[in-house]
Amino acid sequence: MWDKIIGQNSVIEKLINIRNSGKIAHSYIFYGIDGVGKDAVAIEFAKFINCSNPVNNNACDECHSCRQISTLSSTDFKFITALPVGRNESESNDDPIQTMKEDDYKIYLSELKEKSENNYYKINLQNANNIRISSIRQIKREIYLTNTKDKKKIFIISDADKMNLQSSNSLLKILEEPPGNSLIILTTSRINYLLPTIFGRCQKIKFDSLSINDVKNYILKVSSYSEYEALFYAGLAEGSISKCDEILKEDYLSLRETVIDLLRAIVSGKKLIISAEIKKITGTKSKERVKQSLKILNIWLRDAFYLKNGLEEKIINKDKIESLEKFFKSFKFDSYKIITSSEDLIKEVDGNQSLELLMYKKVFEIRDLIKPHSA
Repeated sequence: MWDKIIGQNSVIEKLINIRNSGKIAHSYIFYGIDGVGKDAVAIEFAKFINCSNPVNNNACDECHSCRQISTLSSTDFKFITALPVGRNESESNDDPIQTMKEDDYKIYLSELKEKSENNYYKINLQNANNIRISSIRQIKREIYLTNTKDKKKIFIISDADKMNLQSSNSLLKILEEPPGNSLIILTTSRINYLLPTIFGRCQKIKFDSLSINDVKNYILKVSSYSEYEALFYAGLAEGSISKCDEILKEDYLSLRETVIDLLRAIVSGKKLIISAEIKKITGTKSKERVKQSLKILNIWLRDAFYLKNGLEEKIINKDKIESLEKFFKSFKFDSYKIITSSEDLIKEVDGNQSLELLMYKKVFEIRDLIKPHSA
């Protein structure tokens, strides 16, 4: 039911109107950043379309069709994702699932179960870099078969940007002559990776990043964090549930204290403390930890700017108001320059061999851009 979806109210309203009008297109592209519910909404839309007893513009979640789609196992519904290379990949009649290696197949079933239980879950299969040509051929075989009475054949291609040229061209042939009782939904966070010919044959529906309150409320449901702590993690999640799930696995509240201590050491010129705090950030050699430390720094400086300009409602670090107030009253700084350079530095992290030198680069920059008010 739609109440399982986080945010995306305008998308849901649009899809309800499409279904109720009876003017369902043959194919759609759901696009937006990772973790905003594209797959989740696509699955719910599939249930709503084929539901035997819809109630108040919702799928009933109880009829045979709804139950089968919920488990991603309906004869009228297929969920396609990237798979490891199977045996006899070149043969046109191969079933891409049945030809998987035994270990890969077991992991696939486990991941599919996770996806069925949490539609926001991102399937993760080792060496599954592409959507196989055999998966698209399977759509071609099944889409023209007789469907269950009054039901549509619905295919969701998750992360459709992972189709290679061969797979894309095979899908294009289906899109050129789709049967009237079928629906194909492509979901992607990289819409520019799709062939222009595919792009042109599908209706497009854009998914926005989730609001910080939507993510905060999600965190409060799935964790034991306080409202202030949940708000902080929501600020790091950048409007994405999948990113949120990843950061909730780490203790970024402690990392925030380290970043704040580093900032204090920089503005007070305490070199030994600067060195110690940088080692706390980079000691595990985790590039993700360094990225998050730079994001935490940006959020702190942005919050100081908001507080200075009477925009308290936008502050993420609401439990640190006193420290923020002391900071902006004691120092003059150019938030825009520091934040912009931090964002540029985040892009450098993956290709940088020395995370420690990268952080020292940031230290020297902050030292030059933050000055005491008396200076």
